[in-house]
Amino acid sequence: MSAIDDKSRVPILKSLEQREVNLVRALLKEPELLDARGELAVRTALSLSRLYRVQGPGGEVDVEEAVEGLRDETLKLLEVAGLKDKPNGSPSPEKLRPVATILRERALRTQELLYARHGAQLPRDTLDREVRTKCLVVAAGGGGGSGYVYLGAFKLLEECGLRPSLIAGTSMGAILGLFRARKARWETADILNVVRSLSWGKLFRVLSMESRYGLPAALRLYLRASIGKFFEADDDARFPICNTTVPLIAVASGIRAGVLPRPLEYYEGLLSDVRLVNPLTLGRKIPAVATALIELFQISERFDPVCFGLDEGTRELDAVDAIGFSSALPGVIHYDIVRDDDRMHEVLATLFAKRDLFRLADGCLVENVPAKAAWTAVHKGLVGTRNAFVLAMDCFAPKLTTPAWLAMQTIVLNQVQRSAEYAHLYKAFKSPPSPLELTPSVNSVIKILERGKEDLASDLPFIQRMMRPLAALE
Repeated sequence: MSAIDDKSRVPILKSLEQREVNLVRALLKEPELLDARGELAVRTALSLSRLYRVQGPGGEVDVEEAVEGLRDETLKLLEVAGLKDKPNGSPSPEKLRPVATILRERALRTQELLYARHGAQLPRDTLDREVRTKCLVVAAGGGGGSGYVYLGAFKLLEECGLRPSLIAGTSMGAILGLFRARKARWETADILNVVRSLSWGKLFRVLSMESRYGLPAALRLYLRASIGKFFEADDDARFPICNTTVPLIAVASGIRAGVLPRPLEYYEGLLSDVRLVNPLTLGRKIPAVATALIELFQISERFDPVCFGLDEGTRELDAVDAIGFSSALPGVIHYDIVRDDDRMHEVLATLFAKRDLFRLADGCLVENVPAKAAWTAVHKGLVGTRNAFVLAMDCFAPKLTTPAWLAMQTIVLNQVQRSAEYAHLYKAFKSPPSPLELTPSVNSVIKILERGKEDLASDLPFIQRMMRPLAALE
């Protein structure tokens, strides 16, 4: 899955984006660093420099040639001013102010060049919107019940009028992401109604089942029976992932034949000595589960990321099936399609044949916090603009206070850090619930929600400043 056609463009785009992040953070820390006029000039120059294709009324328009000169000059001037693309780059005010003045003139000149060259294909308001307005993109990571902390983030963003234009989720992040993607507006009452209807017995069963597409495990995940009623069209029980109000991507791990370090029977029997599997007994098996998962993480580079809702041929997959495969933790949770549904079997058969897949498993093995998938979707044109702010949320970051999970959290961290390079804010929540708290009470969810809100609130000034539309550069 390539981010954009020309891979050499990716580091340039990331460099420009990181410089804007660093500028905004520096201004929040030192407001006197640059006045509002100077901030507008630098950020507009950076935004114009990122342009390469713009969605117009008649299709996408290549604007690369019109902005190349500004891009080169912006990068050189900001380097001189000390506004670098390293995470903690701190600019020099004495050099940044005159650079802002120069960039203002260069940006105005580039705007006029864009209007002159592409005005027939791109109305002025279309170009202005692409440069001045960001869309919010949320990447929600996996971590079992710890993910309920994201509900607080959804609530806080909604209260501030910040609604996502795209959601990418892995495992529990995909499940909660699907509920967020149902409607443009977030209603906490909706998710509380869902929680009231959940129980361990409805979600999981210990019984023999055919393993057709998913990696076998002891617990069979019955998502359709527990949440399927929330995702049914009036005339069809099927709800394709492309039908969500907010575009959704659910990340799963594609496993090829011969790649697994152990036979399928090993994963299915990992919990076989536990007569009754519930959160308590599952907690006792964490060391055995961790050993199996660590083996898989060590060879995860040989797995194939599958982004349902983004990859070709996956947009028609049922949304519940997509998040089910994304949440199928090897050795613990098995998800599969055993019902009679010719259309879904056809979609998966085509995917498996095209990608040479053997089984699907939890997306945590390839991208537990799918910031890269989210960024890629933006640059593939999934949301109609390439000017986006990517908020990556992680509920499974390593914590010394949860030693039972530390080994798994630590080994996941490497690929999380690689993906987080594509985020403009990576948020590791400080006090999420236990990963085993999969069916919490309504009262517990309300408390978790408030903790999540409080945790993200410290980042709110930065998010709001980044998301605030730029004024017209005159």
